[in-house]
Amino acid sequence: MRKEVKHPKFSSRNCTACWKCVDICPNEAIIRIRFLWHRHAKPLYYSCVGCNRCVSVCPNGCFEKKD
Repeated sequence: MRKEVKHPKFSSRNCTACWKCVDICPNEAIIRIRFLWHRHAKPLYYSCVGCNRCVSVCPNGCFEKKD
């Protein structure tokens, strides 16, 4: 049986595409979205292990720890 992982909540609204979350994620569970008109991070929840490193490194508060 698989253990439930508490993924952090994510909102791309304040994302400035600094990519700090992408760089710190140990499972490569956050990818870069690069369109001509906007850029932001995107979590891949199926790869997330719930370490919450992205929560602590994001300067804009895009990630929020779930309780």
